[in-house]
Amino acid sequence: MRTLRSFLAAMLVAAVFVPCASASVPDRVYASSFEAVATPANANEAARFLTQATFGPVPSDIARVMQVGYSEWIDEQFAVPVTLGEPTVEAVVNARTAGAQNLSQTQRLNRWFWQATYAPDQLRQRMAYALSQIFVVSDQNGAIGGDIVPMTYYQDMLARDAFGIYRTLLEDVTFNPTMGKYLSSFHNQKANCSAPNVCSTNPDENYAREVMQLFSVGLVLLDLDGSPMGGVLTPTYDQSVITHTAKVFTGFTYADAPNGTTVPGSPNFFGGGLTFLGQYNRMACWGSELFALSSNNMRHDITGDDGTAGSNKTVLDGNAIAPNQSCSKDVSDELNIINQHPNVAPFISRQLIQRFVTSNPSPGYIQRVATVFEDNGHGVRGDLGDVIKAILLDSEARTPPPLASGDTYGKLREPLLRLTAVWRAFGAVAPVMDQYGEVKMTGGTGFQGSMGQAPLEAPTVFNFYAPDYEQPGALADAHLVAPEFEIMNEASSYSTANAYYRFTQGAYLGMASPPTDRPLINLASLTVNANNSAALVATINSTLLYGSMSASMQTRLASMVDNLAGASSAEIAWSAIYITMLSPEFASQR
Repeated sequence: MRTLRSFLAAMLVAAVFVPCASASVPDRVYASSFEAVATPANANEAARFLTQATFGPVPSDIARVMQVGYSEWIDEQFAVPVTLGEPTVEAVVNARTAGAQNLSQTQRLNRWFWQATYAPDQLRQRMAYALSQIFVVSDQNGAIGGDIVPMTYYQDMLARDAFGIYRTLLEDVTFNPTMGKYLSSFHNQKANCSAPNVCSTNPDENYAREVMQLFSVGLVLLDLDGSPMGGVLTPTYDQSVITHTAKVFTGFTYADAPNGTTVPGSPNFFGGGLTFLGQYNRMACWGSELFALSSNNMRHDITGDDGTAGSNKTVLDGNAIAPNQSCSKDVSDELNIINQHPNVAPFISRQLIQRFVTSNPSPGYIQRVATVFEDNGHGVRGDLGDVIKAILLDSEARTPPPLASGDTYGKLREPLLRLTAVWRAFGAVAPVMDQYGEVKMTGGTGFQGSMGQAPLEAPTVFNFYAPDYEQPGALADAHLVAPEFEIMNEASSYSTANAYYRFTQGAYLGMASPPTDRPLINLASLTVNANNSAALVATINSTLLYGSMSASMQTRLASMVDNLAGASSAEIAWSAIYITMLSPEFASQR
């Protein structure tokens, strides 16, 4: 991606794309039957695949992919039990509370980074991370900033649903109280009206807007290949649809809310939620499930377009939701309507391709994946397991175009993924669990501040960066999107570099007085060749860049190692890792 490379090199954070050897990829449907199994030609190809599919390649996974092939490795990952964070974080929070210790989102982040680095269900955890950038919640919002355990549960929910059905995921997100509080559907109530459409208050429109704009269909009607339908920018919906849909998402409160009273014999809509269980379990829906349609205690809005209980709610694509239904039936009907919209397949597929493979997938790539989304070959719509398999096995993922013709291919690696890749590549050893059951991983680093991103810490519901972000200048002129560039600037280049320094120079096995709040990388594979720059660079090349390091970078890195003659073998090793982390070639993925 020549245009992208010029920006990255200029800012010391970008990529020289080097093509990899090709591999034969059979049709996905027949990969496990009579057609030849697609296996990598060498360890570098396997490592490149794992760079896309995990938080960083490790030798055992490289060997396994070479042994069984891409498709079988994915199937094996589908079968690995989900690694959960909530039980551990809840225990830590309880122990720290009992010990009169401070609490913060650091307890959640420590567990997240542990899972990203060490959990065996790597593809699931990576998929959950990708989904968290589409179905965004963030502790930067005061409504959930203190919800350490519930936010961990939200991430677990995404992991549980990572290979499931999109419609199920959409419902789980909708009824999750963390999402409810973040996008205002929690305690969202019916309109307070003196006459039809004469109201002092109306339902909050926040979730109704974002569930369509960000979680499902987007703003413009799309063809299956992700391009504007018929080449024309046609809005997917208008304000009236948002207004009517907002009525659907009313009546939500904590699952354990019916434990108090507002009037004798009536449950308390605003009460409950005082236990972790109440704060992260599926929200209760207060419509005719609990009250007669005429009851003032009912919080769900049963009125339709004209403000009366006898009219339909006209929602997405002109579909109608019948009047006087229960809250749960209204929500179910709405989610079914959203799920069946033809935009969903290309809209979600494109964003997942961007998170795993390339920022500018071809229309053909999007269409192939979206076709699997619409029907996985067994009549199932929205099978996310088959979708991610289609993404990773596609010819465009496995065989990138030659560099001379591949200016639109590749992606800037997210800063967090560069860090986890180094931890995993060099066998980082986590600190010992402390007296409260916590394993510290963050090193006191404020990732959102220094790197522009941290898990579930996006500045807004629009994520750290938009999928259509165009870096002003050559990239925008070439009509190329580069989402990750939105968090990259002169200040973040320095702060990210400083953070990487703390995790290399300041945290390695064998150092005097090692820190106990971050993993220690193992330098043994490099220190053994501290006096042999060619061998050391070869190890860096295969370990971090899947053999793609350019001759120019190899020469420069070897020269740096030679110039460090007389330094300790550890200093030479961590310096080589650190400089590689800052290099244009490691900062991108091709």
